[in-house]
Amino acid sequence: MTTQLPAGADPSHWVVDRKAPAAAQTSASTHVTPTRKSPERPVDAWGEIRDVAYHGQVCGTDVIDANSGPGPMTLTLTQTRSTATQWTASASIDLWKISAGVGFNVTDTVTNTESGSYTVPDGKFGNLQAYQLFDYWTYSIYEAGAYVGDGEVKKPVGFCYNAWTN
Repeated sequence: MTTQLPAGADPSHWVVDRKAPAAAQTSASTHVTPTRKSPERPVDAWGEIRDVAYHGQVCGTDVIDANSGPGPMTLTLTQTRSTATQWTASASIDLWKISAGVGFNVTDTVTNTESGSYTVPDGKFGNLQAYQLFDYWTYSIYEAGAYVGDGEVKKPVGFCYNAWTN
């Protein structure tokens, strides 16, 4: 699994720390409802989601905690953060349908507690930053069988750490 870092990030500076494994996914794309409807199942005229895809993990772009200092020393950050699951939809859709598609309640708030550290060498000045880490899904929205929009879900699962010296 690959973790997507913020744009312009130097990968050699980053560490990803997870409290829990990602939700089990059997394939890169899972259909919540069949693309082809069976005669027993009528088309949902009020919206449905399809093409749910898990894209791995992404680091947030907002610094949520930071520490810095001269070496030799070890910088440490410990976070306990309650973060709401983030979701977007470009067309109207019931939240329970999004939740059913990704396999968890998208209105939940998740609490993560983790620590990150970085050893600063003698004669250097070190920096350590913490960012939220998310599991990331996308989906398509259909109404009466026609595509009407799309959306995404980001579930908080841990933290990413950016560390460097100057």
